[in-house]
Amino acid sequence: MIYPVIRLNIPLNEREMNNFPSVLEAISDLNIDQIEGLLILARKFKERPSDSTIFTNHRPIVANSFLENSTRTKTSFAIATTKLGCRYIDFNAETSSLKKGETLHETLRTLSCQGIDLCIIRSAESFILSKFKKSPPMKLINGGDGTNQHPTQALLDLFTLLEVEPNLKGKKIAIIGDCIHSRVGNSLCELLPMFGCKVILMGPKEFLPSFPPNQHVTLSTDLDKEMGSIDFLYTLRIQNERHTNSGSMLIDNYSKDFGITLKRMNKHGLNIPIFHPGPVNIGIEIDQEIINSPYYMGYEQVKNSIFMRMAIITTMLQNNDKSVGSFNENRLQSKL
Repeated sequence: MIYPVIRLNIPLNEREMNNFPSVLEAISDLNIDQIEGLLILARKFKERPSDSTIFTNHRPIVANSFLENSTRTKTSFAIATTKLGCRYIDFNAETSSLKKGETLHETLRTLSCQGIDLCIIRSAESFILSKFKKSPPMKLINGGDGTNQHPTQALLDLFTLLEVEPNLKGKKIAIIGDCIHSRVGNSLCELLPMFGCKVILMGPKEFLPSFPPNQHVTLSTDLDKEMGSIDFLYTLRIQNERHTNSGSMLIDNYSKDFGITLKRMNKHGLNIPIFHPGPVNIGIEIDQEIINSPYYMGYEQVKNSIFMRMAIITTMLQNNDKSVGSFNENRLQSKL
């Protein structure tokens, strides 16, 4: 199914959205109808800001628990929460009982008992939310886990891509950089082919997986060879913190072979959109001239992050899942 021009008059599939997962860990947790529903709702929030305050009577409590540093993701979730009319709590893991050895499971159960309805979690540990899917203590959103996935970033990237090109069938996007460590890249490799988009993972061979993650993805170590056939560029941050000394040596030569500059764009006669999830290592992945140019879509991604995350929060809070937090009721009933 190829997503058409986004139109507000398309009715949301209520059955699909009512069955929206209560733990959003990866793109694979969603089907195409649910993704399209999020796109429609995000567009509504963007075009009709006066209709954004969804929760006026009962105001759910949404918490951010970021066990890794973040600016864009954390702030956009906070803004999205307050725009919807929810109450927002910044749960500081550094000063919580997690530092005393309490498990995340016990922490979340405690927060659920205190009335938290939804929590966004970022962690250096991959698959940290998998264990909560069968019996979620509350509704949970993956804000980025290790090198696994970052589904909300990929969804807002798709939203931004569709604003540039409403039909992605047959289009080709090059995801360039530290692909082997990129949770954003992993999510995009699952998401974009659902809309007919072909993906090339590109970078030094040490930055690429040994095999493509699926049949819609190819690998390349030659940027200039591929440039002429690419419709979109998506550059990734080189994650210095995840590299050994040998990786650091690759980074020294990275900008020459894979950095996106106006000179390289002009050489290939390209005037295509350039995306980056941020933060940018200026002068490595892309140069300052690109950031100042009309090709750079990074700030549009930041703007759209609010609307897509508003859509995700709204849909998750309204998904009618009665099993969330059921451990409290079951425990009480067993004592009666």
